[in-house]
Amino acid sequence: MSLRRNVFVVVVVVMVLVLVMTGMANAQKNKAIHDKNIERIVGTWKIQKILSGKTEVAKNPTSGQWIEFRTNGKYVNKTNSVDSGSYRLNENQSVLYLESVVNKEPGKDEAKNIVEWTVAFQDNDSMTMQQQKKDKKPHGDVMKYVYTRIADGSRALNN
Repeated sequence: MSLRRNVFVVVVVVMVLVLVMTGMANAQKNKAIHDKNIERIVGTWKIQKILSGKTEVAKNPTSGQWIEFRTNGKYVNKTNSVDSGSYRLNENQSVLYLESVVNKEPGKDEAKNIVEWTVAFQDNDSMTMQQQKKDKKPHGDVMKYVYTRIADGSRALNN
């Protein structure tokens, strides 16, 4: 009877371990699905459309417009000209801060221009950015920019 009891105990212990391991594996899998936005933003993004409210104001905007977020906290933004600097992201508020150098002339202080954007991810390959208004006056329209990922953080853009 003692042998049967020992076998039963071993079987129960093995089953409990299997359940615990399965739970841990599922927790890891669920964690991978819910990446932090700071990890999701890394890569190169091409602008797909520009919205004013819900109205699309530019279909297939300039094909050369893109923004690259690098793992070292730096970004390069290619619109009509090239802007670059550093970025940081407030995960709780979904606010992206782009800080670029305004004056790059030798011997002059480097003034910083910080622009705040609300950022949202529809999936891993689609991102919407909207510049935050500094004042709350109802003048002027704030555009939404919809981007599609064209390269992940491990590939460099050849532009």
